[in-house]
Amino acid sequence: MKIHYKIVAILALFAAVYACSTEKNSLVSRTFHGVNAHYNGYFNANELLRQSMTTYRESREENYYEILPINPMPDEDEVIGMYPAIDTAIAKCKKVIRDHSMPSNDRPARKKDEHNPWIDENWTTIGIAYYYRRDYTGALKSFKFIRKFYDNDPSLYIGELWMAKTYLAQGDLTKAKFNLDNLDRAVAEQKSKEEKKSKLSKYQKKKAKEEEKEAKFPSDIRFDLERTKAELAMENDEIDDVIKHLEESLKHAGYNDDRERVHFILGQLYAQKEDDVKAREHYSKVIKSKAKYEMRFNARLQRSFLGGGEKARKDLFKMLRDGKNAEFKDQIYYALANLELKEDNKPKGIEYLTLSAFYSTKNTRQKGMAYERLGDLSFDDKNYVSAQKYYDSCATVINDDYPNAEGIRNKADNLADLVVAVETADHEDSVQRIAALSDDAREKFLKDLIKQIKEDEKRRKEREAERLRELQSNENLFIQSGSGSKWYWNNAKTRSEGYEEFKRLWGQRENEDDWRRSEKTPVLNVTEGTEEELEEDSLVVEEQDTLTVEYLTSTLPLTDSTLALSNERLLQASYNAGVIYKDQLNEPNLAVERFEAVLNKKIENPNNLLSAYQLYKIYEGKDNNKASKYRDYIWNNYPNSDYANYLRDPDYFIKKKKLDALAEQKYVTVLNRYEQGMYYAVMTSADVVIKEEKDNVFRAKYLLLKAMCLGQVNDNKDDMIPYLDQTIAEYPGTPEANRAQEMLSIIKNGYSKNEAVDFGSKTPFNYTDRSELSVIIFLPEGTTSNDAKTKISDFHREFFSRDKLKVSSKVYGKEQSVVLVDSFEDEMSATNYIRVYKKTRKYLLDLQNAKILMITPENLKVLFQKHNLVEYESFYEEYY
Repeated sequence: MKIHYKIVAILALFAAVYACSTEKNSLVSRTFHGVNAHYNGYFNANELLRQSMTTYRESREENYYEILPINPMPDEDEVIGMYPAIDTAIAKCKKVIRDHSMPSNDRPARKKDEHNPWIDENWTTIGIAYYYRRDYTGALKSFKFIRKFYDNDPSLYIGELWMAKTYLAQGDLTKAKFNLDNLDRAVAEQKSKEEKKSKLSKYQKKKAKEEEKEAKFPSDIRFDLERTKAELAMENDEIDDVIKHLEESLKHAGYNDDRERVHFILGQLYAQKEDDVKAREHYSKVIKSKAKYEMRFNARLQRSFLGGGEKARKDLFKMLRDGKNAEFKDQIYYALANLELKEDNKPKGIEYLTLSAFYSTKNTRQKGMAYERLGDLSFDDKNYVSAQKYYDSCATVINDDYPNAEGIRNKADNLADLVVAVETADHEDSVQRIAALSDDAREKFLKDLIKQIKEDEKRRKEREAERLRELQSNENLFIQSGSGSKWYWNNAKTRSEGYEEFKRLWGQRENEDDWRRSEKTPVLNVTEGTEEELEEDSLVVEEQDTLTVEYLTSTLPLTDSTLALSNERLLQASYNAGVIYKDQLNEPNLAVERFEAVLNKKIENPNNLLSAYQLYKIYEGKDNNKASKYRDYIWNNYPNSDYANYLRDPDYFIKKKKLDALAEQKYVTVLNRYEQGMYYAVMTSADVVIKEEKDNVFRAKYLLLKAMCLGQVNDNKDDMIPYLDQTIAEYPGTPEANRAQEMLSIIKNGYSKNEAVDFGSKTPFNYTDRSELSVIIFLPEGTTSNDAKTKISDFHREFFSRDKLKVSSKVYGKEQSVVLVDSFEDEMSATNYIRVYKKTRKYLLDLQNAKILMITPENLKVLFQKHNLVEYESFYEEYY
């Protein structure tokens, strides 16, 4: 009997196995394989994909300053972390298709029908997984397979939709539109059929249902379909169509669909179109929804930008008081500033913008926006100096992806010369006023000034401390991990983030005591040693308080010579500022103030003539009386100048150009004679020009030629000296004067033969390795290295704060002090440093005119060993 039962059980088992065969289309077989395909494949795979996308979207940082993406997807880097889940989902679905297709997929070419109702869903899931993985070729292959083999199944429409998404991701908008048009036709046809059915009788509806073979369009993808159509319209920059499709998508949104994002985007788009009513309506729906707090906060903020008067202002102040919004204070203050500026309350608007920049401890985009707006306000008020500083601050904090980043940097650079000119003129005017006071009044003024500076510094430090507290209140120094915790200093990631945050707040700082002190004076700490040791070693830098009456007094122009230099700088800076106002900013009134300031000083200076001419050009044709005044000034005070001649004869410069061309031809002829050895003929021509043609543009060259001819025909080279001295005296700073000085040095050092000096092939200096460069500054006589390093350090703090420049001092030769600035990564950065140095008066004062050269470490060593500066200068002039 037991054997009989066993036989029956075995037969039943074989019957069940046979019934579950993939080749047999029975109810049992369809049920068995359908359940496996549904849960082991489709359900588990979609759950993996859903969890991965949920994790991505929850961790994603939205950029609320721009239109949000309609359906954000991970990029190439972000998707890497999703690979394990996506690959597992694909593997599950492929296994299900291999094991549970009915009939089997062993020979797919002969397969005509699929009896397992869940296989097509697994194919769809594979395509979607490939889409998330950014394997668009694999995704299209799956979706095309669905379109080919499941042409009468809802999966056809799902595959068509995801095919459109894939083409959109690839940038093929034409094919994406083709797929979406197919889906629109399917929706329209189904709607038409449903309308016809509604008019049929009950019997006719039943009969029509039995005859219906075409699959219905799945209603649960309508929300995603409309969003995809909106994405296509966004790519084509068709904002009206984007709005239309997003509004339509909301009609088909299900409970779990991302309606909040759609409402927020619609709010942004309506605000862009200046439809404040509808924008406010959609932002309000986001605020009342269950969206993430950050999205609701930004919706609330954006709604305030649309206006709303006192109600919006109260709402923003309420947000300020909410502790959850501590890290968003910068954005709230910016919104408050926007409200005030809309109501023409500029002072309050500027106050809130300043607070916005102050509280931006992390959000560099917001900080840049505040600085840019402050710059624009200053620019509109024609306060260009203040505008440049704000634009420069903005350029310092923004990234390259900031809107109009290049334009802002250009504004800062273009106004930089004006700032230097205006601040130099104002500085020199101020120190002259202080110097003009009596000794007692001057001492009292300086004491009050020092007190004010210290109070300002104290307030600045208090504000910095407040900002640091704000930062600390928003950061959690303990990072929770499971049931335990990791201390801040043991976590490499948070240490790195903290280091970058410190650099952003405080800049690059040396690891030293008292690093927060802003006033540092380098002091030479000389120890016993040889001259070579002192040359090779950098000198010790100590700190000394410069806020003393004695130190500040030493910087004032109290002597005739220092006052003359101060006036020279003031007049040059005033003239430069006037030219920039006139030519670059088209501000004639501001230019007139600067040019008249030059003339009102009543000090003989080359800028007097230039300023008078600029004033004449400003008033010409607009105010004839004032134009005549400055024309007469030029005629009376500079009757033989080119400007006076031009005012007498408008064709003067044209005629002069022709005369200069003739003079050039004549000079070339004379020079050719010199090269042919016709020295006496050359001297005769040179004498005529030197004595009779004072305005000849080549007169300096003739003087030099006369000296060189004398050197060729006479053994006594002292005959050359009067003409060389005359060249230097009458044409200082010109190439001819420099050449004359070189020749004088050769004569005085004993060269008596007519030998050429070759600095090229025999030079000990090397031009090949320029991967690292230093800048060497030769200090003028009477300037101590301590003062020089203080001035240069202050100069760096304002103009090169982002570079890691180090300042040290050395002694060149026996008495010449030099300052070294290290280091520059290439010739371009060193050249830019020298350019800024030479045109900047602020902080540098007399050092601005010091000799400054770039040099490689190898050449620096040669220079200090051989003390051959003249040779290096020749090398420098040739190569740099």
